[in-house]
Parts: sequence; C-alpha cells; structure tokens
Amino acid sequence: MELICSQCRKPLVKAVRRQGGLDRLLSWFYAYPFRCQVCQHRFHLMQWGLRYIERDVDRREYERRPVQLPAKLQDEQGREYEGTVRDLSVGGCAMEVDAPLQKGTLLRFQLDALDNEPCITVETTIVRSAQEARLRLEFLRMAPKEKERLSQFILSLWLEGTQAARRG
Repeated sequence: MELICSQCRKPLVKAVRRQGGLDRLLSWFYAYPFRCQVCQHRFHLMQWGLRYIERDVDRREYERRPVQLPAKLQDEQGREYEGTVRDLSVGGCAMEVDAPLQKGTLLRFQLDALDNEPCITVETTIVRSAQEARLRLEFLRMAPKEKERLSQFILSLWLEGTQAARRG
C-alpha cells in the first residue's frame, strides 16, 4: 500500500517517532505518525494489523536527498561563508564549508538550487553539529514563499530519484 500525505496528496511520506501520550495511545489502535517529506505535514494513518517498532523508525523526521549545490551562510555580524550542500531536506542540510563555525550558531542560509532564479533563502538556520569542515544545519525560520520554493525543489529531487530507480 502506497502512503499518501493527507494534506498535499504526495506519496512521499515517512514514518516518524511517536511523541507524547496521544501518539502512544493511537498506536494501540494501529494509527501511527507520519511526516510528509514535501509539505512537512505531520499526520496519523491507520495501518491495521501492522506494528511499528520504535527502534526501527529513524529519529530524523525528514529524509535527506544527496545533492551538490553551492550555498552561502551569513552570520549575525554580516560575515559571509561559501560552501557546498551535500544533502538536503525541507528541515535542514549538511554543508561543507571552510569556516570555524560552532554548534548553536545562528545564520542566514542561501541555496543556489535553480538556474536563472534567485537563491532559496532561509532567514534563520542553526548549526546543530560542526565536525571539521562539515556542518549539520537545521532550518528554523523562512518566509512562506521560500518554504514553498524549497518544498517544490525537494519534490523534484524525489521525483528524479524515483525515475532513476525505475530506469536502473
């Protein structure tokens, strides 16, 4: 059975970890939490007779897609850093950048994803981990228009991956 988002009707959903008492109660009735990888909608879906085991569900709510795209970061003092995004989701990314950025640093993020279009901008991004030249970034705040542009770009990455898998 193909799972479909109850909001955007896209078939790109992922089982996510249960959070709180309601999720645990609903799981007794075979209703489990899912997250759309495109529109970020979190919803419950009944899967009668199927049990999800918590340890088998990835902690990350959004699957990342492999990419190699130029991006820029800007800190609160206005310093800019350039780098390459290596994987991307609607919730964050991994980026290689030669900069001494620390965990917890807040930044502005600009992704040059689409030819002949302005960069996709995330107003507030936080560094969740920094290991040598690789940063794990979480997107915290972005304008609705930019969020929609990012979602559409992620959808195109998913569709490309699905079509390549069918061909290969």
